[in-house]
Amino acid sequence: MTALATTTATMGASKMESTMMSTSGAACAVSWAPDDIDYAAIMQLMTAKHTCELVDRHVAAIRKVCKTCCNGFLLKHLEPLVELLKLVVRRLSEGQHVFALAICEITRVASQPFVSCKASDMITYGHFLPSFVKVLVSVLNYALPIPDEVLAAAMASEDPDDVQAIEERKSMNERIRIEIAHTLACWSRFGLEQDTTEVQPHQPLIEAVADSGTPNLRILRQSQVLDALSSSFRAEDSPEAVIITLGAIRDMSLYRPLARQITNSGLISNLVHVIRVNLLGSDVLLVAAEVLWNVLELDWQAASEALGQEEVVECFRDFMGAVLSRGYRFKDKIFRNDMMVLLMYISKREENRPLFAKTGLMALLLSHAGGEARRKVLHDSGVLRELLGEEDRPGPSLGNSPSKDGKQSRVASVALTNSQEDMEFRMLLWGTLSRCCSSEPCAQVAVRCGFVPALLANLDQQEMPQEQRQWTSEQRRKVQLEALSSLFQLVQYVPDAFLEASGNSIVLQLLQATRSREVQRKCLNLLQVAVRMGPKFPEELGQLGAVGLLIELFTDKDNPMGSRQLCASVLAGLCAENAENRREFRKKDGVEAIRAEVVYRPDETTDNHLFYTLCVVDCVWSAVVGTRKNEIRFLDSGGLFSLLDVLEVSPLLLKRQIIGCLADLLLYRKAAKAFTQWNSQATMKGALKILLELWQSEQEAAGSMDKDGVVRELSRPLNPQEPPSDNNDWMLAADRPESRGSNSSMNSSKASMRLRQARNFADVAAASMRSKGSVQFPSRINFGGQQQSPTSINANIQSLQGKGCFKGGRGGGGATVAAAAATASAPKPAPAVAAHGFGRELLDRQDSRAKIHSVLRCIGFESQEALTIAERQQMELVKLFPTAAELETWIQVQSNLEQRGLKPIAADLKWIEDAIADRQSEAGKVQALQRKLADERRSEELAGLNRFYEDIRGRAQIRRGAMGGDGGDEFLGGLPSMGSDDDDDGFSSGDNA
Repeated sequence: MTALATTTATMGASKMESTMMSTSGAACAVSWAPDDIDYAAIMQLMTAKHTCELVDRHVAAIRKVCKTCCNGFLLKHLEPLVELLKLVVRRLSEGQHVFALAICEITRVASQPFVSCKASDMITYGHFLPSFVKVLVSVLNYALPIPDEVLAAAMASEDPDDVQAIEERKSMNERIRIEIAHTLACWSRFGLEQDTTEVQPHQPLIEAVADSGTPNLRILRQSQVLDALSSSFRAEDSPEAVIITLGAIRDMSLYRPLARQITNSGLISNLVHVIRVNLLGSDVLLVAAEVLWNVLELDWQAASEALGQEEVVECFRDFMGAVLSRGYRFKDKIFRNDMMVLLMYISKREENRPLFAKTGLMALLLSHAGGEARRKVLHDSGVLRELLGEEDRPGPSLGNSPSKDGKQSRVASVALTNSQEDMEFRMLLWGTLSRCCSSEPCAQVAVRCGFVPALLANLDQQEMPQEQRQWTSEQRRKVQLEALSSLFQLVQYVPDAFLEASGNSIVLQLLQATRSREVQRKCLNLLQVAVRMGPKFPEELGQLGAVGLLIELFTDKDNPMGSRQLCASVLAGLCAENAENRREFRKKDGVEAIRAEVVYRPDETTDNHLFYTLCVVDCVWSAVVGTRKNEIRFLDSGGLFSLLDVLEVSPLLLKRQIIGCLADLLLYRKAAKAFTQWNSQATMKGALKILLELWQSEQEAAGSMDKDGVVRELSRPLNPQEPPSDNNDWMLAADRPESRGSNSSMNSSKASMRLRQARNFADVAAASMRSKGSVQFPSRINFGGQQQSPTSINANIQSLQGKGCFKGGRGGGGATVAAAAATASAPKPAPAVAAHGFGRELLDRQDSRAKIHSVLRCIGFESQEALTIAERQQMELVKLFPTAAELETWIQVQSNLEQRGLKPIAADLKWIEDAIADRQSEAGKVQALQRKLADERRSEELAGLNRFYEDIRGRAQIRRGAMGGDGGDEFLGGLPSMGSDDDDDGFSSGDNA
């Protein structure tokens, strides 16, 4: 039941705080409930022909009703009360200002809780409450402040009665606005306490109010009260009414639908105006800032767009300029921090960031981001004045105050200390400025103001800033964490400035000296993104000894797994494209250290071992593979066997990473020879069987095989364009014999759980990746600056491969040239996994068949292991992979030409058709061979079943001879005949037996 309908509530509210208090019980509420009021008689009095002009009697009757209902109107009287109020408002709009006193009385009583005489009154009459509020607020349209022209004309009049009348009208209009604002404040405030709001377990009160609101806030939403309130607030000139109205709006802004109405009604610009006219002079600043904060938090998209106007940002520049130069009081610092929170929300919208530089706000904030000494340098050099644009702006410059001789004082600002408010301001300031630097104009201003060196000064272990010498170690740690977080973004936006300021050296020194795990992790995060910002970063970090330091941290078992994971990632970035760093990696025993961590044992730790192993494999791929001495040391220490051990038990995401690494590693003949010697310690299967299992899984995901393991669509042997037409065959595909054994990790519950973990990780890790559209292949492709056909491209690739010119990509999960060429020319996977998207869909869309083909090509397709018929079927398609990829590419080219309505010349058309026919012929041979193998398997199964039944018959004959009866004949009569036409039934019976 709504708070306005409870009989237990009485209201007492100050006009500043607008609070409502609950006192008496339900039993005593009925005792003071008024008797039935004859609203019909009052309406008759006001509308009858002979009494409609007795205005004084009308007002007296209404005031008597209000006096009778001084503790609150009855809910059952809501319908006639709404009609009466409509009539009073209409009379006021017609110029009968004597009704203003009656409206004040009604509004005053309406601020009290409505009285319920029965438990069902709220259900019966509650739907009239939004109408009542809407009519009540409509009075504001007729009680607006009197225009200055009307007041001036009345004051110029010589008739004292006219002057007194206009003064009384002005005073009464102001009283009406104050009373209505007070009533709305009471309505919006009531019910916001913990005891009266429905809160879910472990849910903050503010979040519960934002989501579901209170009964009163929901009524205010239905009444659309903010539309009328916003129009009145724009013209408000009464300080008391402004304060009370702001209190009401503040409470309304806690409810998300009302926050949206505040944005849509245009109140945001009025709130900015309130701050401008009351700058550093009233507590109303904090209330207005709180309203803006609530609206930006609950309706960020629309509110940030509304505030993303040049004139609004200029207002914020003026606010910050005033408070940073003259805000010495505690309340001024609170207001300053609130303004920074608002700027933080505004800067999250990318379209707003260039305005920070254009209006001079960026330069103003940057001048206070690096301490007083740096600000003085900017001021004396004239850079600050230039960036602020003060040459073209009349009036005193921002942040400066005029001196006695009329000139600007050199430095006039409030120095930042180590107080809690100033520490909070630093963190908000740095975070907002670093985010804005994603915009090129803001980045240029940040470079000119020396933002990066200012942040690095807080990390320098050799020269501590003067203002920090009296700080505690905890305060320095917090500042260092925030500076590192800001530099994490800045190194991506202005990498050259980071290099010029010796950022790599300072961060490495801090990483080596710090004892804080959080600071260490932040440093590693910063280096992780820095090493991927160009070749200069790995080169300089290598010269500074970063490789040895990171290997030392990586091998320290006392460090948490998350930090060691970051170390492996940074080492991968350092060694990916830098031969000197890979050489240093070997000298510092990094190969042995990384080989020792090539394991996957998620059950032994509570940390996410999958991410850790992914980074370790990436480090192996970048720091070991591609450097012969590193590869030899890695193989001698058993690294290849460790990779294969992990490959067998790891989830799919890690399997694909390992296969890509193996594809590059096996280009070394010694590694290829060792690959064939590995056998699983758990299942005794070789590496070839493991890869064929994964190949079959990829084929099943693409839906390219039928239930017998035969290629389903000859024109698209890898990625059929349409799903199978026979749903039964599609569902029975899972029943075909598998190339993997029963102990495979793909069938285990643990592997399924790890795959889910990997997919959840992909949802987060791939959030910033953009899906690429399907590639359109023209009949001629630009390769090496020349127009060539796909056939000539393949010839070029093969020639380059023979010279050893291609290697797989370092960090992207690449493979050998055959895999790269096949992947580049292969079309998208089947529709089931080719949908554009991120996260889990992106993981499902990945295809490792090209990598598997590259690995098997390095070791040779002839296996030393005995393969089952199903594995032999898969092996035939693996051999066909490059041809199949080319076939699908040619078909895609042909399809694209038809879709575009392009008709190739006869020679090109014959060339395309011949290329497709040749490759379809090869695919047909593989399909026929797979069918032959399927028939062979079926024959073997039938022969095994015959042997099974022959054994049963033999035992039955022995039993018949022993029993000397006919029981054996009955038994034999029930067995099916293998030579009959019911072979399938016999097969089923054998399975059941």
